[in-house]
Amino acid sequence: MIGQSTNHVSHYTVVAEAAAELLARNVETAIRNGWQPWGSMSVSEKEGAPLFLQVMVKYADRFG
Repeated sequence: MIGQSTNHVSHYTVVAEAAAELLARNVETAIRNGWQPWGSMSVSEKEGAPLFLQVMVKYADRFG
């Protein structure tokens, strides 16, 4: 299959913080630990306060 990777998502997590700056730091740490951001950052609300979220994934070349 031309242009398609044989890797697939093997791990999935959501990083969530009350401040964008804290989220950025935690995402950078996750990247250094082999995670990759998936999609855009999202902003939600929890108990009237903002909640910043970023999905992170790890890839593998096979299931297991």
